[in-house]
Amino acid sequence: MFKRILFFVLVVNFCFSQKEVEIETVVVKRIPKIDNILKKLQKQLVKNCDTTTQSFLLRQVNLQNSDTIIFRNEEQVIKINALDGKFTKKNSIENKNNWFTKVKETFKLYDASESPIGWISGFPIRKNLTVSKFDFLVNSKNYMYEVEWTADNSIEVKFETPGFYKGRFVVDKNYNLLHLEYETTVPYPFYYTSAESVGKYHKFTSSWIYQREKVSLDFAVVNKKMILTALSIEEKLRDFLFNRYDKEGVIFTDRTNFTTSIELQNKLSR
Repeated sequence: MFKRILFFVLVVNFCFSQKEVEIETVVVKRIPKIDNILKKLQKQLVKNCDTTTQSFLLRQVNLQNSDTIIFRNEEQVIKINALDGKFTKKNSIENKNNWFTKVKETFKLYDASESPIGWISGFPIRKNLTVSKFDFLVNSKNYMYEVEWTADNSIEVKFETPGFYKGRFVVDKNYNLLHLEYETTVPYPFYYTSAESVGKYHKFTSSWIYQREKVSLDFAVVNKKMILTALSIEEKLRDFLFNRYDKEGVIFTDRTNFTTSIELQNKLSR
């Protein structure tokens, strides 16, 4: 009888030990190296975009100082061949009395090649559809990264470089981009000069300070290809300074400030 009781106790203890071991078992997923993540992400940005034409709703507001100079609420068709700047876009319905015709009056003292319209309207979209050339991807040695797995088995990467940008992005298991957001941490200057010269001067120069940049992009993976679903851009250009020159020096100067808000929403995702 004693032997039976002892055998029962040993079996019970063994079963409890097994349960304790099972409870304490934890599977630790290896975190990919950041260099590998960046390399594979860049490849997908160039090689794995859905290249079909998509319809987007565009909402854009631009201020010069406190005056609204551009207000757009229209449909655009965009075809993205790769997220390295290879894309085309146009209005679904062209209108001769559209925003561009009206805003040209605001910049009537500028030649077409000098006008700030491009910097506050087209350039923000073009710049942010050139993801593969973003600074945190091509100058990774200047950045600090934190990598972790998300609950749905995606990879989230937070990045920051002192005195410039911070943000985060999320990729799936195949390194397709699902989400990206970034913003400036400190204002920084930007300069642009014409290629053409007059005497010892450039024909014109433009400079400003990016007081604020805040951007968000969202993607969906459909049939294994990335589709842009939403793009949101906020920019504030402070101390915009334009100078036009002749052989003697400055002949025209303009100083101002601009604020830009742009939202693109894919109609398929609504």
